[in-house]
Amino acid sequence: MSNQKNRLGIGQNSLKKALNPARLALSVFLFGGVITPSYATINCAGFLPISYFERIKNNPPFMGKLVEQANGRQQLTDLNGNVVIDNLHNAYILMDKYVLAQKNGKYGVVNAAGKIIVPFKYDDIQTEPDIYTSFIVSVGSSEGNTKQGIINRHGGWVYPLADVGIQHAHYDADYDQDYFLVTNNFATNDKGLTGLLDDRGYWAVMPQYEIINPLNPCTGQPLYLQVGLQNKTALIDQNNKVIIPFSVNQHIESFNNNVSPLLFLRSRLSDGFASSNAIVMSEDIQENIVSAQIINANGNAVLASDAPIRKLLYHQLYTYKQAGKFGLVNDRGDVILKPEFDGYRDDADTVWLEKNGKMFGLNTLIKSD
Repeated sequence: MSNQKNRLGIGQNSLKKALNPARLALSVFLFGGVITPSYATINCAGFLPISYFERIKNNPPFMGKLVEQANGRQQLTDLNGNVVIDNLHNAYILMDKYVLAQKNGKYGVVNAAGKIIVPFKYDDIQTEPDIYTSFIVSVGSSEGNTKQGIINRHGGWVYPLADVGIQHAHYDADYDQDYFLVTNNFATNDKGLTGLLDDRGYWAVMPQYEIINPLNPCTGQPLYLQVGLQNKTALIDQNNKVIIPFSVNQHIESFNNNVSPLLFLRSRLSDGFASSNAIVMSEDIQENIVSAQIINANGNAVLASDAPIRKLLYHQLYTYKQAGKFGLVNDRGDVILKPEFDGYRDDADTVWLEKNGKMFGLNTLIKSD
């Protein structure tokens, strides 16, 4: 019984902003006139490790066909043309495994043999692109409230329908496992607290934070999260271990998701910056940044800057400032040019650095790859 307190508690918040530019908001997309399924917050495309694609490349093809009928409805047939299920609308094949469709105005999911994975009784089903291992289901009420729950790929409940907000947060390709953000008190005036739930229904992080922002989902590395509580932010891992302690006027984001070892950008902000703005990117709040640090996964500072650490437009290099002088660092945290320049100008494909009143092209100071 010791695990009961970590299983199926009360949930998470459906953050109203996309978690970062690579992630998709909760919505229905139109493509070529066909309505495709709603996507649950993040898009793992471009982030999934090679090991994931190696594992799925030999998956068998979908053993069925979607056939358009004269009345605009669709049928799912087997490869011999026998009807498996009919009277479908807006049907869509997911990853050669499932069909997500409407039937009698409600959404559901079946496999190629017609086995029902998610019953046709939901107003919306959210999925994660390129993965489709779990389904976030939604049912609206006449009062305008929406209940959400999670059903796994086998048709079992991960989290039953409740007045919570749910978002897909992370896919662990090594363990073929999903994680979700769940926020409680979502349909009330109370401020909900958010936790991180895995697809077995166990809390990796109990609902205890006002904000949880996954920083490196789907990358094949342990998940790290920026969390906010009582106007303070911190960096934790998916086991709720604190990497960067809670502090006011602090913003944290990943610095180099596609490079190992993983580094984080910690920015010190001017007074009054609310933790509710934690999910914005540092490039959007440059005027609020007083100083910055590059931090490793152990919480140790790799490099400190007296100004925002800014990425050059067309280069994998970043400017930093120490003792009034600018230098350059790469995405591994290695110093490329020591801080000895009075200023710089980034003209996209050409970068100029100023020293003693003279301008030097970046290409004359370092070898380009």
